[in-house]
Amino acid sequence: MRSRSLIRLTSLSVALVLALGATAWAATTVWNATKRETTAATLIGSFRWHEHAPWFGGLSALELTPDGMGFMALTDRSHRLEGQLLRQHGKITGLRILRDERLKAPRGGPMPGNREDSEGLALGEDGTFYVSFEGPHRVLEYRDGHVRALPAPKAFRSFHRNSSFESLAQDAAGRVLLIAEGASRKPDVSRVWIWTRGKGWRGLGGYPEQEGFLPVGADYGPDGALYVLERKFANIGFRSRIRRFSVTPTGLEGGTVLLDTPLGRHSNLEGLSIWRDQSGALRATMVSDDNFLWLLRTDLVEYRLPD
Repeated sequence: MRSRSLIRLTSLSVALVLALGATAWAATTVWNATKRETTAATLIGSFRWHEHAPWFGGLSALELTPDGMGFMALTDRSHRLEGQLLRQHGKITGLRILRDERLKAPRGGPMPGNREDSEGLALGEDGTFYVSFEGPHRVLEYRDGHVRALPAPKAFRSFHRNSSFESLAQDAAGRVLLIAEGASRKPDVSRVWIWTRGKGWRGLGGYPEQEGFLPVGADYGPDGALYVLERKFANIGFRSRIRRFSVTPTGLEGGTVLLDTPLGRHSNLEGLSIWRDQSGALRATMVSDDNFLWLLRTDLVEYRLPD
């Protein structure tokens, strides 16, 4: 998410909430079709991340290796990081950056500044990764040192510049799923898309939005389910949710809320990675986007999720 007018106008209020620490629920919540109840979803820890580098900030996407130790992260100014997480008793205590670089453009050279708004990241087992952009609306494939833009349907042009392709995920079969943060200017344009090699993009219809929460990150878990990180900005701070979906030929089904944080508990969480720890438990690791504002934070946040 770039420096948008809403956050600029309310940044002082956000700072106040972060400074005072909003009162938080003792437990996270999960919903089913008939009732609301507490769950075993547990906050494992939160690590404050800072680097003394001009490119640091705006962390919008995150992918972890299956063991939860290696990571790839992406800023919303086309800077990519690779490294290792340092853990003690399963909690993140630090990290080591092994590589940082500016994304390359399809025509060669570094990504130009007027096309740099990178938001979503999907990493394949073979090292191929995909990046989605909000401006212009597109997805790039980085494979074996080569960069190419996936052929985009004309419908992609109908999305708003600052509320489009935030969420990107790749399943075990190599299909890439794309979710727009907001609806298109045209009511008949799908908000959820899937790309298959050799077949291109296909729309899967709308996104089942609830209570004003918007999708800002996604990842397929080791169980094959799709997990979507949602965000809601509420005047003085952020709320975050994680929902679990099944992806069918006709769209997203399910949408169980696994995590629902109170206002102000975390900063602007945008990137999501789902993996299993050594005990076999599902973990959600998230990164917050400080929007390159000193009032906000860059945190790595982890929760244990219910299976």
